[in-house]
Amino acid sequence: MRKGITIFSNQKGGIGKTTCCREISLYTASLGKKVCIIDADPQGNLTKSLTDNSLSGLYEALKGEEYTLKSICENVFLLAGDRRLFALEKSLVGEIDAYTKLKELLLQDIFADFEYIFIDSPPSLGILTGNGLAAATHIVIPMSPALYTLQGTNDLMDTISKVRSTLNPSLKLLGVIINAYDSIPVITRQIKEEIRESFGRIVFNTHLSKTIKIEEAIAQKVSVTALKNLDKSRVKEEVTAISNELLERLEQDNGKG
Repeated sequence: MRKGITIFSNQKGGIGKTTCCREISLYTASLGKKVCIIDADPQGNLTKSLTDNSLSGLYEALKGEEYTLKSICENVFLLAGDRRLFALEKSLVGEIDAYTKLKELLLQDIFADFEYIFIDSPPSLGILTGNGLAAATHIVIPMSPALYTLQGTNDLMDTISKVRSTLNPSLKLLGVIINAYDSIPVITRQIKEEIRESFGRIVFNTHLSKTIKIEEAIAQKVSVTALKNLDKSRVKEEVTAISNELLERLEQDNGKG
């Protein structure tokens, strides 16, 4: 049974969308759940973090051409993204179905068996992000505790509201994840509290700390929880807690539905 199509979105760059999407997806798959990861960001960083191969993927799929769902590891499949999505996004401007192509794609039989679908979106509020919001059941907003991190959040919330009123009335805000947290500077602790005050109970209980271990995991094309000699690592505990909380929130929402 499909538990949700979750998009990780924030128009600010460098706040950890790809990290959160990647780590939560891989952890979820480690629980025996079949997961599809969609890289809708033309930068393709999520794709590069999982495979060295050049793949056909989202570009071909949205154009109605033959595409590949790449098997990354047990239970994980990737619909790859690359720089060609920049050109595709421009070509979709003015098209009557510009914002519904991904939603229509996910109705294909090949996606029916996935229990979870996770989408990494671009750091913008353009057509590709709009496609993700139109197709998703839930949105997660990663945020870093840095200066001006709350700037532009109103634009994202306005976009979510517009998507709900037009393309996707059932889209739900699943929560806010604080990423790349460093507890030493006073300013980051203050901004973390500002985020919690602004968003209240929807902020995830656990934050994800700033750590080089994430980069090591990317270099090895594995989840940070799968790194060797990391049995009692703080980041492993954080990724596990955040992922479990996200899955629990999805379960609770499905129970309500």
